[in-house]
Amino acid sequence: MYNRITRDIVLWNPATRKSRLLPKSSNGNPKIGHYHRDFVGLGFDVETKDYKVIQVSTLEPQNENWFGRLNIPRKVEIYCLSTDSWRLLDSDFQTHCCSAALGQSLNGIYYHLGADYTTETDKYVILSFDLSKEKYQRELQIPDDNSPTLQSIGDKLACITAPTWITIRTDGECSGFYIKVWMLNDYHNLEKELWTELYRVDVTSPKIYTRCPNILAILWNGKYGLFVGETVALYNFIADEIEDLGFGEGMCLCTLTPAIYKESLVSVDAATKAIST
Repeated sequence: MYNRITRDIVLWNPATRKSRLLPKSSNGNPKIGHYHRDFVGLGFDVETKDYKVIQVSTLEPQNENWFGRLNIPRKVEIYCLSTDSWRLLDSDFQTHCCSAALGQSLNGIYYHLGADYTTETDKYVILSFDLSKEKYQRELQIPDDNSPTLQSIGDKLACITAPTWITIRTDGECSGFYIKVWMLNDYHNLEKELWTELYRVDVTSPKIYTRCPNILAILWNGKYGLFVGETVALYNFIADEIEDLGFGEGMCLCTLTPAIYKESLVSVDAATKAIST
């Protein structure tokens, strides 16, 4: 958990119901008169069996136009639970971590969204950070041009893409608005097709559009999706069936953020041991 104002980072284990405030990094104290734009992610190093926190920080004076500038200082720091300490890493990538959305830690790689400003048109990309080598590796392209969200299906990276608006035809009906679910193929095989499209859902269909037009997450087995609107519903991608979970009615669900995680009994206070699931 991360506080954008104080820049505090808290480790919380839902399985043990324990939490702990992490020590500040060397770049952790807020600086008056500057914008702090931080990305914070938690991953698991499969080689050292250690949990690690990645923090990418951008510092810019408030009176300057920062967006899209490549010369903005960026610091990449990493915290290791086993040593309870931060280290500054070298950062040689020219991609800004503009998205605060949570990434995915899979097989020793932490994936998260960034924006590539080296191209003629700024675009979303997926950054991949090797938690053992402690450096950024490949830069992955988004499956299509729509708004992306990173998820996981089993031990593979998944990506949800969806247009940011629905087009209304002249007759008052909505045109096709598809949420697509993609799965990453072999990360290490550069010759294979990068993504496979698993499902597409037309959210302008009455049973979805009138109830839960926005997708929150994909469940671990990849067969179901959590959708949200006036309530929260479970959608079966294969059977094309939707079930109201009876949660959230009368609540503001527009800012709801899900977190699907693998349970671990590792203490937030001690050096890590082998992961327990």
